[in-house]
Amino acid sequence: MRTCLFALLAALLVAPLYGQPTGGPWGIDDVLTQRSLTGVNVGPDGDRVLWVKETPDPEADATQSDVYLTYRSDPHGGDATATIQLTRTGDNRAPRWSPDGEDIAFLSSRETEGEESSGTQLWRLDPRGGAPEAITSIEHGVQDARWLDDDRLLFTAREPSTRYENHLEATGDDADVIEDTTLFRPVRLFTVHVETGDVTRVTENDHQIGAFAPSPDGQSVVYSLDDSPIDADARNQPHQFLLDLETGATTEIFDEQYFDPSNFQWTADGSGFYATDSYSSDPEHEGAGITKLYHYDLSARDYREVPLDWGDKGVGYGGYTVVDGGVHVQLADGPTFEPRFYRKTSDGWTPEAVADERLHHASAFAAGPDGETVVFSHSTADTPPSYRVGTYRDGALQRDETLTTLNENLDDLPIPRAEVIEWEGANGETVNGILHYPLDYDPDRAYPMMTVIHGGPSGVDLDAWSLGWTVYAPLLAQRGAFVFRPNYHGSGHHGLDFVESIKGKYYELEVPDIVSGIDSLAAAGTVDKDSLGVMGWSNGAILTTQLTIEHPELFQVAAPGAGDVNWTSDYGNCAFGVRFDRSYFKGAPWAYTEHYIQKSPLFEMPTVQTPTLIHHGTEDRAVPYEQGWEYYRALQQIGNAPVRFLSYPGEPHGLGELSHQRRKVEEDLKWIDTYLFGETSMQERVSERLLADDAPLSLLETAEAPARTNGRYGEQVDGRLVPETVTLGDTLTVGRFEVTRAQFQAYDADFEVPSGTAEYPAHGLSADGAQAYVDWLSEQTGRDYRLPTADELAALKAARAGPSENTPAYWAGFTPTPDEYRRLRARLDQHPTDALLMPVGSRPAGHGPNGGGPLVYDVDGNVAEWARTADGIEAQNASALTRTDPKAETAPTPPRRVTGLRVVLDR
Repeated sequence: MRTCLFALLAALLVAPLYGQPTGGPWGIDDVLTQRSLTGVNVGPDGDRVLWVKETPDPEADATQSDVYLTYRSDPHGGDATATIQLTRTGDNRAPRWSPDGEDIAFLSSRETEGEESSGTQLWRLDPRGGAPEAITSIEHGVQDARWLDDDRLLFTAREPSTRYENHLEATGDDADVIEDTTLFRPVRLFTVHVETGDVTRVTENDHQIGAFAPSPDGQSVVYSLDDSPIDADARNQPHQFLLDLETGATTEIFDEQYFDPSNFQWTADGSGFYATDSYSSDPEHEGAGITKLYHYDLSARDYREVPLDWGDKGVGYGGYTVVDGGVHVQLADGPTFEPRFYRKTSDGWTPEAVADERLHHASAFAAGPDGETVVFSHSTADTPPSYRVGTYRDGALQRDETLTTLNENLDDLPIPRAEVIEWEGANGETVNGILHYPLDYDPDRAYPMMTVIHGGPSGVDLDAWSLGWTVYAPLLAQRGAFVFRPNYHGSGHHGLDFVESIKGKYYELEVPDIVSGIDSLAAAGTVDKDSLGVMGWSNGAILTTQLTIEHPELFQVAAPGAGDVNWTSDYGNCAFGVRFDRSYFKGAPWAYTEHYIQKSPLFEMPTVQTPTLIHHGTEDRAVPYEQGWEYYRALQQIGNAPVRFLSYPGEPHGLGELSHQRRKVEEDLKWIDTYLFGETSMQERVSERLLADDAPLSLLETAEAPARTNGRYGEQVDGRLVPETVTLGDTLTVGRFEVTRAQFQAYDADFEVPSGTAEYPAHGLSADGAQAYVDWLSEQTGRDYRLPTADELAALKAARAGPSENTPAYWAGFTPTPDEYRRLRARLDQHPTDALLMPVGSRPAGHGPNGGGPLVYDVDGNVAEWARTADGIEAQNASALTRTDPKAETAPTPPRRVTGLRVVLDR
């Protein structure tokens, strides 16, 4: 199904308290570079936990992953947990303890020493130290692996390439037979001995093994087998088998049509295993439904459904895990979870409530082989996740502590307040959603609002942290907007009736749900109904489009990504179009042609008035890329609404490259700023492309103009011309320019200022003369002026030096080497000082990060400047005659003729 559950897959973070802003502002990097935790595996002793940290890396334009080890009891005697990093290549996942806890196996496509990478391989690591060692070298790589015993790993992999495949590669024949049943390459089970590397084939199947799980005693394996490359419909579902590793006997289990459980977990004693399966009223289409839990008894060779006693809601997205004495289940409960312990008895299962409020908000819960050590994450929509490791007995957490802490930088950023809200939706039924508040919220005014719609449609917006390139409430909240995330009819986690309610009547319930939610917020005086926007990805984009069709005047801006507009073409172009479209649109398009046309927004595009920003990846097969083109071309040709279409090369349904994610968010925010907040226009946005924000011309246009008095740089105090100062970072108030000749002449009437040089820097000054000037300046103005310290000038140079100061490099047109400089200096010395110096402010200014802060000129050029040092007053920094050499032990002493000063004002 079209399950783009981005709300569930958001990066997991550590939680600060929400409330009024304490820092910020939020930037796009704060959204896109969050680290997350995955791949938890608890050791057999219950004291050691393996996990994977995923870290977005802008330089690699991808997310890197490495394995970490956390000790519940610090081996060095500390009071808290202790964590160490085990891998550092950035491409490591799925770590698993050996049954005896002596070894760690993990998957990685890192290069093997002396060999080129041959895909993902199994690696072995000693937790006590040492470099990882490759266990396998499989031609097409390892797909998945589990420990079978202390010496062997069970894994799935393809066989080596056939003669025919090698022939195709050698001849450069890259034609692809679609869904080729004649070349459906087998994926089989193998074992590898970790010491010798010996590989043994376990199965001889003709098709492809997917999920598998060996029993704890290593005697049995349950696995799924996909026997066809054609999965457009439910006629070719995987089959499940039980393999006896001692006898080699294979038995098919779960052989009913449309029944194909997965997510296998064995009980600790190996007497059976649990599995889950999706259940719906239209299994022939694999339609969206609920998740049921089953138990297979090995001795009885039979299975039964675990009675969850939870209406029609089923297992939630938090899943289940086998624990000592039974199984823990995170049941679906709308925007939250209902945690329960099901005690296994001889008669079945007895449900017991789990009295821990945090588990109502735990989207991940996993147990170790001891059945007692558990790892879980806790978050709410306005509380980033905390990761905990604890002891779980009989449905109760008896002790838990922090597993690890990630993303501490968010502690200094304001987290928008969020809450679950309810209103009356379609059919008079209560629906719910998540509402994020603007920062600095004032209950006495109405605010703009962006409606952000989840995908699926059987996805759900949980009361859990969600932050990424599709959902970024803080960036909108700091702009003074609400963010509304509705759980419309058809959303999962709300029961079978709710998730199936839109089958055969797509849009008919979802759109009224969303509009009713907006109306209820507007009626309460919370939201300004004249300032609304809507966006979403996948089914969120599909509903965004329909909302702008049915309510053309309601929204001022729309930003849909990867959404369908033409269901007649989706049927054949979508990888699962047959299943999806037959489930939601009654059947095939040739049988229900009018219904498909009626439900396709493409044929109603003339009603759209909302400025629309479209995103789509070129390799998308979940919502075919052609849908983006149909959407764009319709709006572009009709011309009733501004439209912009961004195509992301090589991207599937979700954007994987960080640069593409960044571009998507940047474009969204500019589109929203333009059409919802009115902060800019498209003409201004186009003009911005000409120059970077920190280009000298941009800075000149946006910075506060330097002060002038009677046409001269500087300010007038008690009739005297004094230097203008600017404050940098609330720590240093310093002259914007070097002291000019006109300013110095106000102190010394005999100071010579040739005609036309009043704005040149004062030069030829002695240290005593510079000190006398700042003393006079303080006396005349009643302010505390002084010479800067050498450290202050060095810091000013590091942070504010312009890109091309007046130095020997400027006159040469290149940066000279020390030897070239010596020859160049001899030529420069032949020229008079006024021929080398420039009026202050002639060269591009220095500025703060990203073009921020006031402009400061000539920090490392024009004239050298007197500064206080431990040895007295010395001339610092470069000049038109002298350069600074970072490799030289001491800087050259500037000649007196190119030495001046800059003032500091103590406030």
